[in-house]
Formats: sequence, structure tokens, C-alpha cells
Amino acid sequence: MRKVLVFIFIIGLVITVVCALGAIKQFKIEQEKAKDVTTNFNKSFEESDIKALTVNFEHSNLKVKRGDKFNVTSEGSNEQAQINAQISEGELKLTDNNQASNINLSFLGIKKNNVVVTVPKRLEGITIDSSNGSIDLNNIDAKQANVYSDVGELTIKNSKYNKLKASSDVASILVEKSMYNQGEFETDTGELTIEDMPIDKPTNIDTDIGDVVLKYGKTQPKNTLIDFSSDIGNLNIENSKLKNKKIGNGENLIKIVTDTGDVTIK
Repeated sequence: MRKVLVFIFIIGLVITVVCALGAIKQFKIEQEKAKDVTTNFNKSFEESDIKALTVNFEHSNLKVKRGDKFNVTSEGSNEQAQINAQISEGELKLTDNNQASNINLSFLGIKKNNVVVTVPKRLEGITIDSSNGSIDLNNIDAKQANVYSDVGELTIKNSKYNKLKASSDVASILVEKSMYNQGEFETDTGELTIEDMPIDKPTNIDTDIGDVVLKYGKTQPKNTLIDFSSDIGNLNIENSKLKNKKIGNGENLIKIVTDTGDVTIK
């Protein structure tokens, strides 16, 4: 009986080792495939034809930045990526309609698709809805922007908006060196960080699970009121100008509502 058990053990061990070696080999093959990046869309558009940008992505990472012309480029290792672009009544609309994720796990191989949009001028409006991918806005000027990320980091840098709304489900939001006259930010699960906070601008912030950090730069507020409420989180004011939650007449309200997140104002 003992010999039978030993034999069965050896056979099982051999099968396990063979399967493990096969898995490692396949993993390396898929890794190499993931490095094979190709351009799957590249198109330029007339500047005079476009006043607004709307993006609805299910599977791609998105970067929107300043450029010499309107151009959309998509590249990556996900061969199933398919970008659609059309102009309707002055609005450039972008969608991706493939059935695969931007991060496609094919036997642990990672396949990504990245879209870059260049914008040469101030836009009337920007609307972005991303289900599974990061969003990066850099050096963009628009009258208003409404940006939503379901799962993926949301970053806004060096940009200027009259009205800015940024929200996420499971993602952190970073706003850095950007201006707005009216700001609205909302996260379900994720941190919100605003570096070089615009001074004396009405701002609404609502978070469920995630900390909030508001950091002013060289220019300090002169006419702002802080209104904070939270179920569990704490408010930490490290900026001496706002130690009493108010400076000046308090005509510009920063309203912050958190569930389980702390707020720090520097």
C-alpha cells in the first residue's frame, strides 16, 4: 500500500512540475506579446470644425493635452482596440467599441490601449466618461469640463476652466496647478488632492471613503469660508490664514462633506 501511495505522490509531483514549467513559459510568451505596441488609429481634424470634445471610453486609457492641431492617436498591445471618431455640430466624439478590456489578461499577459488627443485651442466644453482606464488632462483650456472615471486614476494638470466637475467611483483624483472659477469634486472610494488650490473660488467636495488634501501655493486666500461635515473624518487646518475656517467676508464657500475620510488644508 505504501508503494502505491509513493507512486501516486511521484506522479502528482511530476504533473505539478510540468504544469508549472508550462505556465511559466506561457507567461513569458504573453509578456513579450504585451510589449508589441502598434498604432491602431491616427487621424487629424480641422481646427475650425471643433468647439467641444466628448469621450466615452470603456476600455482605453486617455490623455488629452495641448498640441498644434486636433489629432487622435491610439496605440497599444491590445489588438482588439477599435476607436471611432466623428464630428457632429462642432463636437468631436470619441468612443471605443471593442469587447475587450484595456488591460486584457490573457494567461496573465497584460495588454494595454492608450489614446492621446491633442487640442490646439480653448474649447467650449469637455465631457469625458471612462469605465476602465486612466484619464490625464494636461494644459487644457475650456469653458467647462465634466470628467468622470469609474475605475482609473484621474489627473488634471496645468489647465484652466470656468466650471470644473471631476468625479470618480474607485479612483483617486489629482488636480495640480490648475485654475477654475467654480469647482465640484466627488469620489466614492479614492483620495482627492488639489495642489496649488485656486484662491477664493467656490468649491464643493463630497467623498465617501478617501482623504482630501487641499494645498495652497504662494497665493493665499483672502475671502473664503470653510464648511466641513463628516461622519467619522477629521478636519486638519495647517494653513494659518484659514485657522478659524474663515478669512475676509467668507464670500467664497468651500463645502466639504466626507463619510470616513480626513481633510487637510495646507
